Amino acid sequence: MTDLEQELQAWVDAPPLEAQVRIDRKDIVRFAFATGETDPIHFDADAARAAGHADVVAPPLFYVTLRTGVFNQVPAGELHAEGTPLRDIPPLTFTQAMAGETAAELHRPFVAGDDVRCSRRVESTFTKQGRSGPLTFLRFEYRYADAEDRPIAVEHFTRIFR
Repeated sequence: MTDLEQELQAWVDAPPLEAQVRIDRKDIVRFAFATGETDPIHFDADAARAAGHADVVAPPLFYVTLRTGVFNQVPAGELHAEGTPLRDIPPLTFTQAMAGETAAELHRPFVAGDDVRCSRRVESTFTKQGRSGPLTFLRFEYRYADAEDRPIAVEHFTRIFR
């Protein structure tokens, strides 16, 4: 294994990033308005309770706000020139970073008042030859779980570095 491969493997094996957040009703309402939702369970606690929920319910893609808010909001000095947090940049030379495949498992909706454990880890990495040169693929797992560590949503997100 080369020194670069060892350095990359150590980066992959680093402990996951973790954070704890409480889901706020106003954040759900803001997201629901922004995404054009009209179902009252996203805006009105009484409507949500009538539908069997403890409080207002987030639309399905709400987990993206957690990824961007919890893991991607860092001071400008901690961003790579292309906008990615430096801690998410592997130890390799590249000229371009691109989003790859995203897949999500939605176990239940986020509800206002949820205490959510957020974690981000590198699941895997591999390199393959592209038409313009080598491509390095990093697959991240973003996991959002309740206070008892039951998953609410799990996202698998691939970044491609060229």
